[in-house]
Amino acid sequence: MKELSFLSFPFLYFFIGTFITIELLKIMLSSNSIAYQILLIPMTLLTILLTVIGIVNVWIQYRSIKHNWVHNYGVRELLWLYFRCWFVTSCGITLSVVFYLLHDLIPQDIQSLVHNLYIFFYIICAFLTIAALASIILREDLNEIRLINSENENQLLKAQLNPHFLYNTLNNIDALVWLDQERASQAVTRLSDLMRYLTYSSKKKRTAIEEEVNHLIQFIDLQRLRVSNANALSFHVDIDDGQQTIAPLLMIPLVENCFKHCGDIDEDNAITIRLSLKQGEMVFSTDNNLPANNNSLINKTKGGIGLEVLRRRLSLLYSDRYSLLNECKDGRYLVVLCISL
Repeated sequence: MKELSFLSFPFLYFFIGTFITIELLKIMLSSNSIAYQILLIPMTLLTILLTVIGIVNVWIQYRSIKHNWVHNYGVRELLWLYFRCWFVTSCGITLSVVFYLLHDLIPQDIQSLVHNLYIFFYIICAFLTIAALASIILREDLNEIRLINSENENQLLKAQLNPHFLYNTLNNIDALVWLDQERASQAVTRLSDLMRYLTYSSKKKRTAIEEEVNHLIQFIDLQRLRVSNANALSFHVDIDDGQQTIAPLLMIPLVENCFKHCGDIDEDNAITIRLSLKQGEMVFSTDNNLPANNNSLINKTKGGIGLEVLRRRLSLLYSDRYSLLNECKDGRYLVVLCISL
């Protein structure tokens, strides 16, 4: 990411902002003119902002040097961080000024009695301000750690998916070799194309949905080589924006399960796959027939490696913006994946 220009020379911002803020506060508190004091308030708030920018940028540069970390803030996120720190600092200084003004309003004969109490108040204000700033900074650190862990786990889960896909596909090709060597050769070529896509897409965070569709078509065509009934498999696509991006390799586990757990694959409409994308709302469904004894199938489908990895990836990538539902009814197994892209 290109460095933002106002991240340079943070100590300069800090010292200039702090010096001017202190001087303005001195002038404000020593002046007897209320109008003059009101005029100095916005200037003081601006110099506090300059000080806060220096503090935040010192922290960012410290992390960059100490932990070899490159900040991932856009302009909006950085401005929001500045605002939170500025608000907390302004509140702390304002509270201290109020205490100071109240101190001057106390009669002279009892000022000495409450002097120590006001010192205690000033210390509390400073402590609370510093604690609030530290809390904001530490929360940013924690969020960054969570983001890094999520990305690392996502990469690991995608790496788990690739061997699972290869295992199932090679089993299919192995069965095809004994039936038709020419078609087996075609299957190997298609598998090579699929693995190339898996290799490159696994390095991406997002990919165009039309690329995922082409990948699914290749996979389904590979499976067609072992199906004699032309009406057994169908794949319906209805998307309004092929360039809409999505995390890669989310739909392939569901398609794999269709073929892995299908009953009679040569039956009419043995497997029906549908993909719809309208205004950023994606609905992907798979529907396949089941073998006569499907009790063990349902358990495997819920707890298999492919779906377990898929659910975990969806949780990491889309949080509460997805749903994954499955249902066994009338000898068929239906899975519906909905994602708000």
